[in-house]
Amino acid sequence: MTPCILFNGSTLLGPRTGIAHYVHTLAGALAQDPSFDFRFYNGWRFAPQAVAAPHGESSRWLRMLYTSCARFVPHARHLRRRCETPLFALQAQRFSPHALYHEPGFAALPYAGPMVMTVYDLSCFDHPDMHPAERVRLVEQHMPASLARAERIIVISEATGRALHTRFNIPTERIRRTYLAADACFHPRSAAAVAPVIAGFSLQAGAYVLSVGTLEPRKNLPALFAAYAGLPATLRRQFPLVVAGMKGWQENAALRFAAPLLQKGELRLLGYVSDDILPFLYAGAAAFVYPSRYEGFGLPPLEAMAAGIPVITSNQTSLPEIVGDAGVMVDPDDVDGLRENLRQLLENRTYASDLGQRGLLRSRLFSWSRCINETKSVYEEILRDHKTP
Repeated sequence: MTPCILFNGSTLLGPRTGIAHYVHTLAGALAQDPSFDFRFYNGWRFAPQAVAAPHGESSRWLRMLYTSCARFVPHARHLRRRCETPLFALQAQRFSPHALYHEPGFAALPYAGPMVMTVYDLSCFDHPDMHPAERVRLVEQHMPASLARAERIIVISEATGRALHTRFNIPTERIRRTYLAADACFHPRSAAAVAPVIAGFSLQAGAYVLSVGTLEPRKNLPALFAAYAGLPATLRRQFPLVVAGMKGWQENAALRFAAPLLQKGELRLLGYVSDDILPFLYAGAAAFVYPSRYEGFGLPPLEAMAAGIPVITSNQTSLPEIVGDAGVMVDPDDVDGLRENLRQLLENRTYASDLGQRGLLRSRLFSWSRCINETKSVYEEILRDHKTP
């Protein structure tokens, strides 16, 4: 009998953030595997395929709706949880207790059977000031009990695994690490290939500094703005700073630091950039900067490395695991160090090219197929434990 896997895909109904990207890639591949009978929960029922949010113009309106609900509907996250819990429990009854439930979010839903969950980071516990209070309350309320229920916990970096062991005393034998990867669409591209796409942003290939990520405190954008503002004026004119990413919690605080650069035309905030354009935006950059304070994995630096672009990032949490010696790492509070390293990259293009090549080679150590196969191995491990003698 083909083993049944219940996979909560409701994350895909929101904007395509890093977590949703992981869920989308994993769910898409798992659905094609005939060795398992996958059933994806889409927020109201189980189906053979995961349901993803639309792209293009529909995606823009969805993001606006999602953001409005989060801001203006009182306790929106708690409301969603209260609605989703009984629906999932009712739908899952017909599969329990034999099916394996995979929860790729921070809190498992009710299920009377074996369960595995994916944990990306513990930032709500380590840095609660970097998140909305409601999100922190939900995570604190539900994650510890979910961790206790899970027979195996998948983490996306060694840093997250160590944090789990330290904070919750989770035995290391229950933790399995599966690294993420950059998609195949992220690869080096010629200036001629990039030019027609980025021209829509009034950009030229090799003539801008790029950062990608949601505008929120954790991404540490004020440090980037301060470092960039201290560059020589000639470099700022030659290499404008481009930030791509949807608005997040407390984005106005970051934008206050951005105001002088915006007024001079040296900073361009692109907002959310669609998946079909983003690889070209990476490939056309002169350098990629990501001074994040806290990352469970840090997919944007890896995507930049896969595009052959030199990377400067912080030396915190998982980022040293991902970047290694193939990028420049600085303390997220070291604005002078960030500025000096960026200046060197922009002024010494031979050095920048060499660093880009090192990053490209390192990016090939990470593979979605490996992540998917390791995830399936976790499933098989749990199912063996529950196999009837």
